[in-house]
Amino acid sequence: MEHADLADATTSNDLVMTDLEDAWDALHTVTPAGWYVRRPSYHDERREWVMYAFHPSERARVGLRSREWTAIAESAKGVVRQMARCLRAIAAQRAPR
Repeated sequence: MEHADLADATTSNDLVMTDLEDAWDALHTVTPAGWYVRRPSYHDERREWVMYAFHPSERARVGLRSREWTAIAESAKGVVRQMARCLRAIAAQRAPR
């Protein structure tokens, strides 16, 4: 790889990281008080990223709970942005779509 190609690759990686950092910043800004957000995980068998958030005031039980949310996307950045969008709606007391 030539020096110019290496510089382009570094710039590209920096942009990707900045986009991901921006997505995390947005998520931290909109997360409602008391909610916990887990790290995103990649599910190779479905080729998707999944991220889970919940409010601990609701007791754990089998099945769906009313104060939890799962975001799914094709990229790490996408799933963080999707979770931010959903938690923004939850904070505004709207149901995410």
